[in-house]
Amino acid sequence: MATVYLIFALLIAVVAVIFALQNTMTVTISFLAWEVTGSLSLVLLITLAIGAVIGLLVLAPSTIKNTLAASGHRKRIGVLEKELDEHKARVTELQKPKPVTLPSEPVMPVTPISEPPKPVIPSSEFPKPTTPPSEPPQPE
Repeated sequence: MATVYLIFALLIAVVAVIFALQNTMTVTISFLAWEVTGSLSLVLLITLAIGAVIGLLVLAPSTIKNTLAASGHRKRIGVLEKELDEHKARVTELQKPKPVTLPSEPVMPVTPISEPPKPVIPSSEFPKPTTPPSEPPQPE
């Protein structure tokens, strides 16, 4: 790419030399109190250079701002990619099947209850048992 820029710069230099050789007429430029005399080609090339510098100065703030923003975005992308990798690792870890471990003691099988449980009656509501009158013990 540097070679392309070099060739382009040489091409512009050749065109500028040809332009300067063909426009050797002397001109006088007046601006407020100043007066400058020089060849037409030199005045035009200086004017072109001043215009290019002004254009670069106008573009510089937005270029710097965009460069700083792009740098911040690249850093944020790096952080987000790292976070994404961590989340992917966590998901794969969670998706692995867990090994089945057998209990150390045998588990008693649970038998289903065929009858519903009886309601619990508080002790104060229990009916008092009736006992038959006791008979004295009989001797043998």
